[in-house]
Amino acid sequence: MKKYITGCLLIFIGLFNAPLKSMGQNIDWRIMVHKEEIAGEYGSFVLSCGSGYAMTYTAEKVQRNLPRITVTFKVEMFLDEQLSDTYYETYVFSYTPAGRITNIYPKGKSEDVLKNGLPATQKSFRDFADELIKKNKNIGNRK
Repeated sequence: MKKYITGCLLIFIGLFNAPLKSMGQNIDWRIMVHKEEIAGEYGSFVLSCGSGYAMTYTAEKVQRNLPRITVTFKVEMFLDEQLSDTYYETYVFSYTPAGRITNIYPKGKSEDVLKNGLPATQKSFRDFADELIKKNKNIGNRK
């Protein structure tokens, strides 16, 4: 059990340091994207890795400077439904002029989540990016 949990942690740590194919891991990742709004503006999503291990990404700060949107997430790690760690990560979401996501980078790093992340991680970040740009369009329509 400890080896499995340690393996999951190492996958997340190594997520941006090595391509998925070289990791040699075949873990069933499930993504849940929550549509409810946090604090009336921002969203969250959960990355779940069986055996009671999950990470919740909650957008705490959003800086819009299109074609880029910078998001600081509060990341909460859970083990057997108990909070085990909390930290912050900042990602830069880059969009085309038409509002389509092109890449997502952890701030200060060059590894694109949409190319190097696990498939479920890519989907979760892409879904979040789609909601983020929709909210940006709605901001321009408010009076």
